[in-house]
Amino acid sequence: RLLAVAPTFALLLAACGSLHYDLSSVPIPISAKPAEPGAHVDPLHIESKNVLWVHGLFGQSEPDVTALVTEAAAGYDRIAGFRVVQSGSFHDWLLTHLSATLVRMKTVRIEGQLVRDE
Repeated sequence: RLLAVAPTFALLLAACGSLHYDLSSVPIPISAKPAEPGAHVDPLHIESKNVLWVHGLFGQSEPDVTALVTEAAAGYDRIAGFRVVQSGSFHDWLLTHLSATLVRMKTVRIEGQLVRDE
């Protein structure tokens, strides 16, 4: 009986768990490697929300990672140390449970280093 419940529980935990984005249209190079020591670097920190409405029946509101990165990178030559992380904060958990899981929310964090080559 427990084995029958496990897949359902796993699906509920994975809900709102994937984030789709394509960085090919960002006009500057992006790398997961950190910037070289001595490079002129500014931090990149962007937060947004990924929301699943009524178990996906009314859609999903995903952040436009490409547009957010393109806007933040204006005036820079490249992005280093790039990471996109999706996780649940206490406020996300609280909203999800107060709405009886009809609204599932996760926080999306885009982090990296904006580099100017001089």
